[in-house]
Amino acid sequence: MDDVSAAFDPQLMFDFPDPYPMFAEMRRTNPVAHVSMMNRESYVVTRYDDVAAVLRDGDTYSSRANSEVSKFMGRTILEMDGKEHTRHRSLISSIFSARAIDALQPVIDSLAHERIDGFVRDGRADLVSALTTIFPVQVIAHIVGVPRTDYASFMRWSLDLIAFSKSPQRGREASRTLHDYLLPIVRERRAAPRDDVIGKLVTGAVEGVGLSDDEVISFLRLLLPAGAETTSRLMASMLFALLAEREDGLERVRADRALIRWAIEETLRWETPVLFVARQAMRQTEIGGLPVPDGMMVSAVIASGNRDETHYADPDRFDLDRRADDHLSFGFGRHFCLGYHLAKMEARAVLTAVLDRLPGVRLDPDAETPRITGLAFRSPQALPVRF
Repeated sequence: MDDVSAAFDPQLMFDFPDPYPMFAEMRRTNPVAHVSMMNRESYVVTRYDDVAAVLRDGDTYSSRANSEVSKFMGRTILEMDGKEHTRHRSLISSIFSARAIDALQPVIDSLAHERIDGFVRDGRADLVSALTTIFPVQVIAHIVGVPRTDYASFMRWSLDLIAFSKSPQRGREASRTLHDYLLPIVRERRAAPRDDVIGKLVTGAVEGVGLSDDEVISFLRLLLPAGAETTSRLMASMLFALLAEREDGLERVRADRALIRWAIEETLRWETPVLFVARQAMRQTEIGGLPVPDGMMVSAVIASGNRDETHYADPDRFDLDRRADDHLSFGFGRHFCLGYHLAKMEARAVLTAVLDRLPGVRLDPDAETPRITGLAFRSPQALPVRF
């Protein structure tokens, strides 16, 4: 067993430059690695087929491995299994149906243009701080029903909660503040339901059982890291790929808007926002011929599976012509990401707005060259451009 805990620096979750050579070596020499890190044993799974098998088998591999998140969000669907998961997912799924999300498109498009309005006359901007970080939080604020007068406060609390892994204390404070802010709104909807997200959450029931106030608030808090942060990272990496990775990328998409779909899909494969998915083995099992004990933690490295050379040709290359939509980034089976349609719509709205509103957009030659970093979560920290 490899003990890597002594060498592990938590800041690497954000600053790690390039884990893909390491993943490639693991796929080649140790595709199911038994490791000990931060006083916890786990099996790290890196090949596409093995990662997909873990994600598909919700009976053998439990999501309760994600219980650490409950310290900040409360108990959420992210760590649930069985009937509890089925009940919560049934209550929530209607909110994220394609029909419900499609109805939001005019608002989402408007919010994207509103963000660009704030810097379009400057001729330069950091697309991460000015656009991709804030825009998805505004979308969540709209979905939750936050009044526009409270947007600034909600934004500040949300960004602190999203960054809980960097600053646990600020994350806990933001979680409590959001609870206190949302509780009166939840209670108001119970007393006088509306046809909005909170109204549906407080009035919905499966087999006569609905959600408590705390369960509703936990779900609403989960929307921020699960919806806003991952979408923010997706959009930033997509713009990076089109501006920095492929010199002709943005112009190709500008000329052929049908490529927007494949720019999004290829970004999800090439630089997935979340690299690892945690599971716990519920019984003695086997992965890639290696026995895995009952109760063992399993880390499925979706970023590695997405670059498995036995599944994708030339996997380290961002390729608009790949046309592959079988990446692992949204999961499989019962835990397939509920918000996938919303994430893609937001990414499409941002890319379309950039193409329409920022003529001649290019990397700022006077700024530091942007790069994608991170080991647990990945995206560029800044994307300075001129237009």
